[in-house]
Amino acid sequence: MLFGGDAQLSGLPHLGRSPAMVRTYDTIDNAGAFPSADETGALRSGATLLTSLGTGRHRDWASIAAGKSDAVVLKFLRAVNTAATTHHLDAIYVSFNHEPNAKINARKGRPANFVAAWRHVRELAARAQLDARSGGRLRWVWILTASAFHKPDIANSFWPGTQFVDVVGADGYVSGGCTKKASGTYVDPAERAPKPGDIFGPTLTWSTAHAPGKPVFIPEWGSVPFTDRSVRPSYLHAMTRYVVAHPKIGAVLYWNDHGHGNSCDYALDRDPASQRALAAMGRNPHFQTHR
Repeated sequence: MLFGGDAQLSGLPHLGRSPAMVRTYDTIDNAGAFPSADETGALRSGATLLTSLGTGRHRDWASIAAGKSDAVVLKFLRAVNTAATTHHLDAIYVSFNHEPNAKINARKGRPANFVAAWRHVRELAARAQLDARSGGRLRWVWILTASAFHKPDIANSFWPGTQFVDVVGADGYVSGGCTKKASGTYVDPAERAPKPGDIFGPTLTWSTAHAPGKPVFIPEWGSVPFTDRSVRPSYLHAMTRYVVAHPKIGAVLYWNDHGHGNSCDYALDRDPASQRALAAMGRNPHFQTHR
């Protein structure tokens, strides 16, 4: 089990440990800049990475599947593989265009176009012997929003197939209606505290049926603070218990940042109680793998 988060997580004063995995984000537009300063810092600390390769501003999935970005994609993949070798990592984890089911990605094409693009990028890595199955050190994490697994037809439509995916990933948050509220005025749970199984249970069910034997990662998770300040640390403790009880989950990475384009603030910087709750997860024997 790998414990980690985004690059902002490392600065928390009460965390008490360095992350074993750091979540980073690259695009085809800036592929030549890998590794970034955050990625270099994480690698030097002994962490591995889970990095996304986004399409950039002007590419759609069909053009990528047609090979129009092969040169720059391969440059990125080779740089990632070199970083793994240089830092003596068995693997760096890569995701092509995470959360393709999110509305922001709708302009890039249909699910079938995404599947074709994913398979093409994975095959590029395999032919160049960068893929873990062909002698390299890249492992592939297919990531949807957790909500997609609540409607299996959505997950099915974006699924590249077991031979093209090493890990199933789901990003899921406790948001308290924050996308519709000003920051700090979240709707507290009316009847019961949020439960991790309500968010991630369908992912485990889907992956057992469609990707047996493959681990599940939670590349992004988090909670807003809520008006009742006891809710978030309670949820973090519940998340620890949930992950320990479900060994199929191989990594959890807390998103210690503000949501992009909305009012969702998941950062723990001003919440010592939640920092201590997350630190307790990091100290749990279940989370002691370093990379």
